[in-house]
Order: sequence, then C-alpha cells, then structure tokens
Amino acid sequence: MDYITLNNGLKMPIVGFGTMNIFDLDECTKVLKDAYEVGYRLFDCAQIYGNEEIVGQALEKARIPRNEIFLTTKVWFSEFEGEKVRQSVLESMRKLKTDYLDLVLIHWPYGNTYHAYRELEKMYEEGVIKAIGVSNYQDSQLIDLICFNKVVPVVNQIKTTLRCQRKQLHDVMKQNHVVMQGYQVFGKEETLSIYEDELVKEIAKKYDKTTRQIAMKFLIQNGISIITRPMEKQWMQDNLNLFDFQLTKDEINYLNHFDMLEYNTKPSQDYNRTVDMLCKFK
Repeated sequence: MDYITLNNGLKMPIVGFGTMNIFDLDECTKVLKDAYEVGYRLFDCAQIYGNEEIVGQALEKARIPRNEIFLTTKVWFSEFEGEKVRQSVLESMRKLKTDYLDLVLIHWPYGNTYHAYRELEKMYEEGVIKAIGVSNYQDSQLIDLICFNKVVPVVNQIKTTLRCQRKQLHDVMKQNHVVMQGYQVFGKEETLSIYEDELVKEIAKKYDKTTRQIAMKFLIQNGISIITRPMEKQWMQDNLNLFDFQLTKDEINYLNHFDMLEYNTKPSQDYNRTVDMLCKFK
C-alpha cells in the first residue's frame, strides 16, 4: 500500500475500502477481515450509511488492530446545528468502538456548514480527531471554506472518474494542499465504454492488468486517493494491485482525453483574482 501525506503531516493510505450498504454483521466481519488481510488500511464510513455500529462490531470481531487502520466517517447535514455536531461525532466514535477518528468529513455543503466545520476544528485541536475535511465540495465552495476558517481541509472526497476528472477543482485543491479523494471511481453508464476502448485494452494488456486497474492507476498516479468497495477477496486484491507499474506520459495523455470536462482545465485570471481577494479576509 502506498501512502499520501496530508497537509497536517498525517499519512493516509492512498486506496481505501468503502463500507456503504453493508448491513449484515457476519458479512461485514468477513469482508473487512478479507480487506485487512489483503492490505487495506483505510476504512471509510459515514453517519448516513446507517451501519457505523455494525462496522465497529465487525472490526472488533475480525480482531483488526485499531492502531493499524485509518478510520474515516462523515457528519450528515442534519447534525450541523448547535451541540449536535459534537454529539454526533462522539456517537459515531461509540458505534465504531474507538476513542479517536483519523478523519472526519463534512458530508455535503448544505445547511450550517460553517458551524459544523468550526466544531470539527475544535475537536481537531483537542486531538479527538486527527484530521478534518469535506466531501462533495465544488471549487468555489472549497475556497470559501478555506478563506473563512482556521484549518485547511486535508481532503475533499468527491465522485471522480475518467469521464469526470474534475481538473479545475483538482488544480485548486493542489494549490491549497487539499487531497482529492475519489469515490465511484469506475463510474456508471457514462464510463463503461472506456473499458472497451481498444487502446485502453492495449495499455491494460501491456502491464498485465485489467482496464479498471488502469483507470484506478491513472487517478492515483495523479495524486488522487480512491475509495472502492470490492466484496470478493479476489477483487480486493485486484484493486490493490496497482503499485508495480507506472503509466507513461503518452498513456496519461490518452486517458486525459476521456474527460467530458476537458475544456475546463485551468482557472481563469478572473477566478484567480477573486480567490486572492477572498483570502485577504481570512
């Protein structure tokens, strides 16, 4: 497993395992145990998934050492007011059977996000949370949050695929030392044709990989962390079999062209000027 260093110095596994839609304890225990055995060290949860308690029990039942894993959860926007932020995070910790969290994210930029984020800042300063970040933030929302709060988010978790590479957002994040973390990285209907592309298949054959492994490698080679949720042990192994090769510059350029937002790759001068003006008020 490769690791990426966050802007506060914390090291995070670049590939993580998602826990959404796993509700049976026995199944969850088996899946998390398999994931840990093949090399996963980042486990991604969320309050809205409704299974934090099951995940906590499964981690304990599978005897996965807490100090060897990176545990993430996300605060849902119904918990953004008053004391509910802190209470909900403490409740997540109780369910996950841990006395600290490696990373807590604001799940969506809805509601009283400033209050929620500032409560997470307090818990971060107290050491209860090792890092804080956001999820599903667009570039303007992220810049606004950075400029008017003390702690720069370490991560912005957002859907990222070969068809939706979010180049402008990624540029803004790199400028501010925020790691992009992609979910649903294989895409759905809009992305499936890529895996049958003849040149992509040739690239995969060259490295003895699958076309989906090539898609994942493209993202992590661009410094993008990824979350996947393979349920079979072989798929788990496949999704981690990414670190013994490097795509060439020509191959990266070819995969770049699949982006439906390719034309929108660089912030405009007006955009940069606005960002500079905003940050003067930080």
